Amino acid sequence: MMPAQIPQDIRYEERLLGPLTIKQSAYLGICLLAAAIVYFQMPQLPDTVKMPVALILALLGVGLAFFNLDEFLFHYVGFMKQTKQTSWISPEARKLMGVKSIRADAVFLQDSRVLGVIKVRPINFGVLSEQDKDQVIWGFMEFVNALNFPIQIVMRSVNLDLEDYLRHLKRRIVQRDDKIALAYYEHFAEYMRSYIKVNKINDRHFYIVINGQKKKSEKETVDYLGTQCEEVISRLSLSGIVAERMSTHQITNFFKSYFTDSFELDDSYLSPITMYRKMWKEAPKPVMGVAEPDKEGGKR
Repeated sequence: MMPAQIPQDIRYEERLLGPLTIKQSAYLGICLLAAAIVYFQMPQLPDTVKMPVALILALLGVGLAFFNLDEFLFHYVGFMKQTKQTSWISPEARKLMGVKSIRADAVFLQDSRVLGVIKVRPINFGVLSEQDKDQVIWGFMEFVNALNFPIQIVMRSVNLDLEDYLRHLKRRIVQRDDKIALAYYEHFAEYMRSYIKVNKINDRHFYIVINGQKKKSEKETVDYLGTQCEEVISRLSLSGIVAERMSTHQITNFFKSYFTDSFELDDSYLSPITMYRKMWKEAPKPVMGVAEPDKEGGKR
């Protein structure tokens, strides 16, 4: 006969009144006693006050004894005390992100690390020729093998939203009072919305985070971090990958974007629902029905 193992985490509470534990019995007894005192020992109170108060105390005792109301209240109070919504400038957000300050085109963390952030312009790898694909692959392999300091590659995927661009395009057509172009626009806008929704098109942003090597002074650390960033950008360019270091303003907006609805990057408005608010200001006017590539490498 095989020996049976006795579980070690069994908890047993002594019963006092039938199925009620000592704690449950105490809850029920105290609440019922308080209800009795209110109802029988306070004649100065009118019945319209005594009865509701006594009933509430009795129901409170039943809830504590039979329905674990104490645990529910404990968790509810703890939940209400927690920070459920915050902003980038709040101390809670800074503590969560571990950011001490953002300056000199770098992120100063609370653990004394200094980070530089490089934004990489994505490549539509599928449209490249086989020769160009090989060049990108081998160039990236050489870039990784030549690194003598650690880096972190971050990808952020956001949903594509062209509503601002479509509204601006419609406004220009209405100003021209072109009925034919307006009819074409309605079909074009509906097609774009349907295509993005059905195919769940996302916009992806790629970043390289560089952990600056600690030097004797902060200035030397920041200067050497700049050298590291320039080296990464230069080596990536050999494989045809375009990258640029993010400024203090861009890094601040990037961090802030995790706490707000939108953020600004490279003077173009992007967000968790990527918003190309200014994409039409820097580019020539689009020809109706022809998609133009934007500076982020996507289609609009």
